[in-house]
Amino acid sequence: MGKFFSNKDIAKLFREISASYAAKGEDRFKIIAYDNAATSVEHATSELKDLWEDGKLDTVPGLGKSIRGHLDELFKTGKVKHFEDVKKDLPQGMFDLLEVGGLGPKSAYKLAKELKIKNVDELENAAKSGKIGNLPGFGKKSEAEILTAASEVKGRGNISRYLLTDAFPVAERILSHLRNHKDCERAEPLGSLRRMVATVGDIDIAVASKNPKAIVDHFKKFREISRVLEAGPRKASALLQNGIRLDLMVQPANAFGALLQHFTGSKNHNIHLREDAIKNGMSVSDYGIKVGKKLHEFATEEAFYKFLKMDYIIPEMREDTGEIEAALGHKLPEVLDIRDIKGDIHLHSSYPIEPSHDLGKDSFEQIIKRAKELAYEYVGLSDHSPGVSTHTKAQIIDLIKKRSHKIEQLKSSNIEFRILNLLEIDILTDGTLSVPEEGLKILDGAIAGIHSSHHHDKKTITKRMMTAINSPYVQVISHPTGRLLNQRESYEADWTKIFEACKKTQTILEINAYPNRLDLPDTLVREAINVGVKLIINTDSHKLEHMDNMKYGVSVARRGWAKPKDIINTLPWANFRKYFNVT
Repeated sequence: MGKFFSNKDIAKLFREISASYAAKGEDRFKIIAYDNAATSVEHATSELKDLWEDGKLDTVPGLGKSIRGHLDELFKTGKVKHFEDVKKDLPQGMFDLLEVGGLGPKSAYKLAKELKIKNVDELENAAKSGKIGNLPGFGKKSEAEILTAASEVKGRGNISRYLLTDAFPVAERILSHLRNHKDCERAEPLGSLRRMVATVGDIDIAVASKNPKAIVDHFKKFREISRVLEAGPRKASALLQNGIRLDLMVQPANAFGALLQHFTGSKNHNIHLREDAIKNGMSVSDYGIKVGKKLHEFATEEAFYKFLKMDYIIPEMREDTGEIEAALGHKLPEVLDIRDIKGDIHLHSSYPIEPSHDLGKDSFEQIIKRAKELAYEYVGLSDHSPGVSTHTKAQIIDLIKKRSHKIEQLKSSNIEFRILNLLEIDILTDGTLSVPEEGLKILDGAIAGIHSSHHHDKKTITKRMMTAINSPYVQVISHPTGRLLNQRESYEADWTKIFEACKKTQTILEINAYPNRLDLPDTLVREAINVGVKLIINTDSHKLEHMDNMKYGVSVARRGWAKPKDIINTLPWANFRKYFNVT
């Protein structure tokens, strides 16, 4: 089997090709094309290899015919001759240097070529020894900036994109800081963060104000800023203590809607909007919409889209995957809202069931109390099942009986609140479930997931999942692709076959809202609901504060065009319970 090229590998390769073209002074459209392609791949939530195998590469925005042809060659042969030719005369070390803030392709090329620098460590040493400052075109000031930037890269390790769930709370804190200023009329996030993409590169913020200087000055006082990179009359950039870059833009309130729309993106969404506008004698920008010589300004995005004869498109859907056509035809789906969620059934407690994996931190009673505070109608208590390597079948059944007795007592004392007695059960390497049939019969239902041997090939993974899907005791498949964001790629599986089986057996696929999962990914959410598969959004909580992560699962569903009726935990208990072994 040849090398597996993950989306991360491919995005990095495209960035290197873009940088190679830039270093050689090639046509800027080539540079932009590969840079945009890299961004699209970074935001893709299905592996390109899987899409290629299914003949669906053309569904990824930003991948033109030529680039798709190169990907075809890459997946077939493990290399692309054109890419090798483009990079042939360039020092390999320049590509590692592109991680350093402030270094563009030409500067990285010069440093790698003239000083024989191969990595960030060598760059840092060269800056410390004064070699960079003596190089024509640099100087002592830029040397000092490079030294600082190189140290920051080393400090954050190999992380180039941050989890949405890490960036979002930081953004909320900076927004709160800005909104507390008397001259701030409105403050909103921008970019991939506002579109709730699973990982983000930086945090962009827009503020509506008549006094931009005061806002910029206030921005610089945010306590989590490590250093201010630049500050102008209406813009500022800073680096946070956790390594994330923070950018601010200020615009008058009467034009804030256009700014918000433009910098929310995505690039491909905006390109499509611009092309449609040109056909209709208009031009769009972050200042507004120009018709002839008249510039129309917009205080809100709703007014902006209405001027273009479109329904409002929520940020999560702005990826140029049909939303513009749907908005023009008034055919956008009903939007799911977190207030639609009636319960959460993937919750791990501290109950000592001697599980195969980690215990939760809180008791059944604490979980139920928190669920009531969230105004839920029901919860599922779903600890990991006892480990098969450390327990006999009889011991597993005995542990399940004891736990079930405790849950039945809780049901009796919570008449108006519904509790499901569930377990999260391992799908073992041979496809069997980690709990014997006698134990499964005791439960109200089962959530089954793969927790080991993620390296299995596509055929084996698919077979393992199909066994669980076809089990009469399994209602839900947890974190279906097995991905861990920034840690582990999704495993390969035949999703067409899996979706058809789920539809046939009425097995529910989970959108897992745990911070480093967000799994099922949004692209597969959309494929699943198009087939007719029902989904459930769960938090996979291991402590009470994790239950607040439901909003991230909802954002995945919204990005996947899921409607409330596609998500079973939008149902009231009377309808929801029909999916489980309860009356």
